[in-house]
Amino acid sequence: MLPYGILFALNKKTITYQKLKKSVIDKKMKHYCSFFLNFFTVLLICTPVYAEEIKLLRIEKFVDGVDFPVALCYYDKDTILFTEKSGSVKVVKNGKLQAEPLNRFDVTTGFERGLLGIACKDKKVYVYYTYRDIFRTYNRVVSFHPEKILLDKIPGAVIHNGGILTIGPDGKLYISTGDARDKERAQDIHSPSGKVLRINLDGTVPDDNPYKGSPVWSIGHRNVFGTAFDEKGDLYITENGTDRDDEINLIKKGKNYGWPLVLGFSDDKKFENPIKTFTPNIAPTNATFFDDWFVFGAWNTGEIIGLKIKDKKVIEERVLYRHKSGITDVKFFPDGYLYFLSRDGIYRATFQREN
Repeated sequence: MLPYGILFALNKKTITYQKLKKSVIDKKMKHYCSFFLNFFTVLLICTPVYAEEIKLLRIEKFVDGVDFPVALCYYDKDTILFTEKSGSVKVVKNGKLQAEPLNRFDVTTGFERGLLGIACKDKKVYVYYTYRDIFRTYNRVVSFHPEKILLDKIPGAVIHNGGILTIGPDGKLYISTGDARDKERAQDIHSPSGKVLRINLDGTVPDDNPYKGSPVWSIGHRNVFGTAFDEKGDLYITENGTDRDDEINLIKKGKNYGWPLVLGFSDDKKFENPIKTFTPNIAPTNATFFDDWFVFGAWNTGEIIGLKIKDKKVIEERVLYRHKSGITDVKFFPDGYLYFLSRDGIYRATFQREN
C-alpha cells in the first residue's frame, strides 16, 4: 500500500493531467468550431443567390402613323383598340391599323385632357374623356355601342386629370381620377376627384361599395394614371407625386391614401403607405401584370419598369427597357406579347424569364 503522501501526489498529478487534457480538448474544440463556422460563413457568402430575372426581347414597332395614343385594350383575338388623345378610338386588326376609327368623341384637349382610358369586355367598349361645359372642364365615362353615359361631371383640369379604366375580375369597372388641381377634394368622400371609383358596367353603383350609393372605392389620391389587377384579384396603381414620391399603391376597399395630408411614407396609421416610391420623379403611367411582375411605363424617363410582388410587397425591381420618349401604356395580352404606347407609335415585345 502506498503512503498517503505519495497517493496525494499521484492524485494531484492525475487531476492536473485531467485538467490539462480538458484544456487541450477545449482548445481543439474551439479551433474546430471556429474552423467550421468560418467555412460555412464563406460557403454562404460564396453561394450565388439565383434571383429571377425577366427581360424584354424582340422589341419592334407594331403600328405607325398614330396621333398621341394613350391607352390600349384587347378587343378580341384579332383586334386591339386604342385611344388617341384627340378623340378617336382606333382599330388594329390582324396587325394592320384600320383607316376608319371605331368611334370618335368631341373632346377638350391640351396637357392631360382628351380621350384617355379605355376598357373592353364582351365586345362592349368603355372610355373616359374630357369635355367643356360652358366655362367648366369635366370628364365622363361612356360605353358603346349603343352609346351610354355611365358617369358624368367628374371635375377636370389641364393637369391631375386621371382617366384610366380597368375592368376587375369581379366584373366591375374601376376608374382613376385626379384631384383636378383642387387637392382638398381628394379627402372629400362626396367628390369624385382624387379617387379610385368603382361602378357596375351599366353605370349603377355596386351594393358592396364602402360608401352607400357612392362610386367611391378609395380616397386620398393625387393623380392616378395606371391600374392593374394581379392573378389574386388585388388592384395595384401608379400615382404621380409632386417633385418627389411617385407612388405604387395596393388599393384596398374604403382606404385613405393620404393626399394632400401626406405624400410617400407616413407613420400616421390613418393612411395606407405605398409599397414603393420614386424620387426623383419618373411620372409612372399605365400598367399591367406579367405573372407576379407589376410592369408599368414612365413618362419622364421612357422606361418600362418591372416590380416583382410577393406577399403584397416589392422584392425586386428592374428597368426592362428605355425608349426614346415617354411611355403612356403597357399591356400584356393573351397573344403572349407585351404592347406599349409612345407618341411615335405602338410597339410590342416578348418576355423572357432567366434565373
